[in-house]
Amino acid sequence: MSPRILLATAGLCLLATVPLTAQQRDTVQLVEIVVTADRAPTPAPRVVAATTVLSGEQLRAQGIYFVDQALAQVPGAAVVPTGTYGGVSSLFLRGGESDYTKVLIDGVPVNQAGGAFNFGTLSTDNVERIEIVRGPASVLYGSDAMTGVINVITRRGQGAIQATAGTQAGSHGTWRGEAGVSGGSEQVSYSAAISRYQTEGIYRFNSGYGSTVGSGAVTVRPDARTELTLTARTGDNRLDFPTDFTGAVTDSNQANRQDATTLGLEVGHRLSPAAELRVFLASHSQTDRAFNLPDSEGDSLDFYYENQGRALRRSADARGILQLAARARLTAGAQAEFEELEELSTTGSPFDATRRNVGGYAQAVLDVGTRGLVTLGGRVDDNQRFGTHATYRVGAVYELLPGLRARASIGTGYKEPSLRENFAATPFEVGNPGLEPEESRSWEAGLERALLAGRLTLAANYFDQRFRNLIQYNGGAAPGSPNYSNVARATARGVELTGDFRPARHVVIAASYTRLMTRVDDPGFSSGAGDAFVDGKQLIRRPKHSARLDARARLLDRIGAGLGVTYLGRRADVDFRPFPSVRTTLPGVVTIDADAELDLLRPAAGRPWLTATLRAENLTDRRYETVVGFRGRGRAVYAGARVGI
Repeated sequence: MSPRILLATAGLCLLATVPLTAQQRDTVQLVEIVVTADRAPTPAPRVVAATTVLSGEQLRAQGIYFVDQALAQVPGAAVVPTGTYGGVSSLFLRGGESDYTKVLIDGVPVNQAGGAFNFGTLSTDNVERIEIVRGPASVLYGSDAMTGVINVITRRGQGAIQATAGTQAGSHGTWRGEAGVSGGSEQVSYSAAISRYQTEGIYRFNSGYGSTVGSGAVTVRPDARTELTLTARTGDNRLDFPTDFTGAVTDSNQANRQDATTLGLEVGHRLSPAAELRVFLASHSQTDRAFNLPDSEGDSLDFYYENQGRALRRSADARGILQLAARARLTAGAQAEFEELEELSTTGSPFDATRRNVGGYAQAVLDVGTRGLVTLGGRVDDNQRFGTHATYRVGAVYELLPGLRARASIGTGYKEPSLRENFAATPFEVGNPGLEPEESRSWEAGLERALLAGRLTLAANYFDQRFRNLIQYNGGAAPGSPNYSNVARATARGVELTGDFRPARHVVIAASYTRLMTRVDDPGFSSGAGDAFVDGKQLIRRPKHSARLDARARLLDRIGAGLGVTYLGRRADVDFRPFPSVRTTLPGVVTIDADAELDLLRPAAGRPWLTATLRAENLTDRRYETVVGFRGRGRAVYAGARVGI
């Protein structure tokens, strides 16, 4: 990283010495409590990790339905969709691989074993907030949390019963409808919602997507010291897609189907004013079916297949939270997890594999005087395949001056092999039971400055990550020999700059910029100039420069308006259309989204409220590619309404 950039970053946060009267973290919306970073409700100024929190209410006001669209607001997050709505959408957080981020729904892991996750089918239905922790978090979350954690938290009910409904329709034959109810008391609180989304998609044929989602949360407090929370989310979706692996539009009946159910049960009991015990049971099951049938009875020109897979991930976690002294808190726990993958295919052999993992972890938070704290954490896992593995994280936050806070941390993370990488047994794919986990070692430092009585917040983070033991497929392995080995290494480092300005009561302006440098340090089995891993070259699909600007205002107390501008810089990619493949560079692009809402009936006791909504995506209809051969989505406009009582 250039010394000029580092000096400019430090100067940005040392602009003045105005006292801090309203502290604020690196977030799109001001928040006081963060849960995911420490697995306990923690005031934001006491959180060491770089954390962004997206408000579900704000996302609904913007008309954002897919979580990958919401993540475009997060510094260091490169979201890469391929094709139409509902298609595969990958996240590269802080330059890591697309399977280096742990994804949770109400704390329940929903990644496939080995980290893979498709953000293209995850919706914002009934979401209270989305918490994004950037940096290694394996100490508290185990495998997959190499570069961060994303926790989608279902809305909790409170107060008198409320019922809401909404609808939206627009471009590409898109329609969405939703309804929900929430409420509660000190003893019981609840929320439940159901929605339906469907679209014809961006291609001229076989491009439709439809999904139905149901979700809910119930919290019961039988006494003042005990709390039970049950969360559930279930849904099905169907994607029709006409593209092949190069992005060419060629097929009229290729499709994917998916059913998924996520369940979480957390029981907390306060043993004393200084001790709390929490037990969390989690289950995620997912069934996927992919098929491409003949276009006609005599069709012999296509590649036909019908595959079905079932993935299961269940875990139990017990932890104690102890206030050891006035200035020391200890969280210690144990976790057991079971993973299973079953696959049937018309083109290959059946596959069925399971794996177990148990682990123990501890994290201490120690106050340093009245202006800072230190966290120390460690974890040891015992995996059925690769045995014992340890991770650690140490960090600190300190208020250097009134309104100026510094953070620093160093830690490690890991990602287990996928079940296919361990157990596959076909003529073209042989798993390696002896694989080690992929690992990361990271450090970061940051400054945060609050000015103008807390109405302006500036923050800067520098991070440096080293990835090793990356697993690669070797197509040249001898018949019957494992195709997978731990051979590659890479580096990702960069700086994240954020600013949040509230010039008036109902006006918010948020901006972020990320400068990312990635490098392949060891290409492993890759040797061609057109491979994804080329010695000394950038990692593909991660832009060097990216930026985001969001502005929102409330006018006349009835009209809300927002504008989002996203800049995605030049990024390396691989073009698989020629043989052999060639590396190329995708040009940068600026896209603009806008939204507005008008309160036709304002909330009042005993009568409903009604709000009209309008959203435009890619307002200027910019033409670009997200991946070589896959065009980005053009201009789309949606109008709708929400009603509640």
